[in-house]
Amino acid sequence: MNKEIVIIVATEATAYEVLRALKGLDDEGSIELYSSTVVERTADGRLVVKDTRQPDGPRGAALGLTTGALIGLLAGPVGVAMGAAVGGAAGLCGGLACSGFAGDFIHEVTAHLQPGRYAVCASIWEDWTVPVDVAMAPFGGVVVRQVTEDIAVAQIRADLRALKDEQAHVEAEIARATNDAKAKLEAKRSELRGRQIAQAERLRNRASKLQESWEAKIASVKEKAAEAKTEAKTRHQQHVDKLVRFATAQKESFHQLFT
Repeated sequence: MNKEIVIIVATEATAYEVLRALKGLDDEGSIELYSSTVVERTADGRLVVKDTRQPDGPRGAALGLTTGALIGLLAGPVGVAMGAAVGGAAGLCGGLACSGFAGDFIHEVTAHLQPGRYAVCASIWEDWTVPVDVAMAPFGGVVVRQVTEDIAVAQIRADLRALKDEQAHVEAEIARATNDAKAKLEAKRSELRGRQIAQAERLRNRASKLQESWEAKIASVKEKAAEAKTEAKTRHQQHVDKLVRFATAQKESFHQLFT
């Protein structure tokens, strides 16, 4: 499944060794490496982006969507010093509540990413954790991972359901009210509808960004499958099939939610 993974290590040189190891796993089809960013936590607490790797253009921005959101959250109020461009830096939204990241995940990464340490933040597909964990063991780092897209989808569903429930509640109260109380509730309904329309549009935009990221991931893995040989080709194609099934199911779910 699609995940965001963070490997925290002691030196910049080790971070680039981690990147090479992840690329090796990607080449053999053990994982799909969509995008990666190397960051440093400086002595004054800033997060410095040292290196970013993803395709250019819209696809790169879509592939880097969750990584960009993660880096923004890890940077916190101190901010990010951009040593390299981060695709999708705006992320899914402006805060933890709709980013797709759980608070425990951010807390764990932040606890380990202390001043003077480095982290490789990467968007990947992995069927199981063993290949990455075994490959990372020689580097003595801390590996933290989280499935993000399922959480983001669940958040969108919950937020949209809350909007619909609130609307239904107001309508029920209006139906029971009389005279001045009814007039006040009807005025409140008009105000509420304006806010609900704006919120529904924000949720629709978030869903659209997620769908774009799925399409970009499918396209990137298809390209690797076309160029790979033997076992790697088979593994990449299996990942394509799983990604397509996942994206199709979620798109249908979004269609039902927003109609």
